[in-house]
Amino acid sequence: MSSKIIKATRSVKPIRMWIDGKCFNINSIKKTSVNKAVASSAEALKTEVLDHMEVLNEVDITADSDGKLSVSLQLPTVYYIKLHNVTDIKSLSEKTQTNISFPKQGQDGKLTVAGDAEKNIQQAVHELLSVISAIRDQHAAMQFIAIPLRSDEIRSNFEVFKNEILTKTNIKGMEESIFQKGLRLHLTVTVFSLLDEREKSEAINALEEYRNNVLCPLLEKSGPLKIHVAGLDCMNSNYKKVDVLYANAKIINETEDLNLQKIANELSDHFYEKGLVKRHQENVKLHMTLINTKYRKSVDSPNRRRWFKRESFDASHIMEHYKDFVFGKCSLDSIHLSLMSSKDEDGFYKSLSVIKI
Repeated sequence: MSSKIIKATRSVKPIRMWIDGKCFNINSIKKTSVNKAVASSAEALKTEVLDHMEVLNEVDITADSDGKLSVSLQLPTVYYIKLHNVTDIKSLSEKTQTNISFPKQGQDGKLTVAGDAEKNIQQAVHELLSVISAIRDQHAAMQFIAIPLRSDEIRSNFEVFKNEILTKTNIKGMEESIFQKGLRLHLTVTVFSLLDEREKSEAINALEEYRNNVLCPLLEKSGPLKIHVAGLDCMNSNYKKVDVLYANAKIINETEDLNLQKIANELSDHFYEKGLVKRHQENVKLHMTLINTKYRKSVDSPNRRRWFKRESFDASHIMEHYKDFVFGKCSLDSIHLSLMSSKDEDGFYKSLSVIKI
């Protein structure tokens, strides 16, 4: 299976979002209006964003003893902080003839929408969900699913590769700080913005469910799997201006029915169906990052990354002389739900959960 053919692509599938135990579909959002909402524009919620939105699980509207209708949803506190910055919640309340309330900044609690008509409550909730999904989409990724590639063979060959690039080439902008750490070599399957303990717990449960319902039955038929890492490529086609250089990976003796691309796609799809990832991916971009210019450290402050425009490098020489470099093999023996920008005692990323295979 050629890695050149498989590209990471976004899907036309709707956004799915896990909120308070339910999974919601949002088919489309007019990005300009949502961005205004997140950016605290007074006009943000005056633009209709519900033209193509549907809810997979309808919200549970309840009635009190006086017949007053309402719905409540528990959200991570960060959403309440952002919603407080949407200055036109009052207009949404007036437009939908509902009363919208949520906790003060930094406090736990529930978002509540109350009114006399069910359709008005549904409309208000749908508009609020569109804003909430935009907040999640714009939030930095905090966790990711990683397949470690940490055999002694791969790590040793990575160090050989790094040493040769640093000592035998004269590439402008090339320095040790932009190389991945040998103990952190991995494949990233998908990323998350899990913003409270409930969302983290849901992701942990989803990973266990994937192992029990998908991966274990597969391995019962195939037996243990090994991954082969070899060959270089770049995230862009212009080798003279590269920010990310990576190695390709595949299962040894893979077939159409059993291959690493299919495993990664099914794992990504599993978390999408749970409403935990930002966007659906048609194909996961399988890559073991070798060099990433975002890792570059400041000369003045070597322990900190530079917070200004990336300095790309010319990878032409590397691609000419190292394109078929072989890093080696490792067992597919675990999948991690890892924390971004963290470091565990073994040098890999800290994990919320690990499934052993």
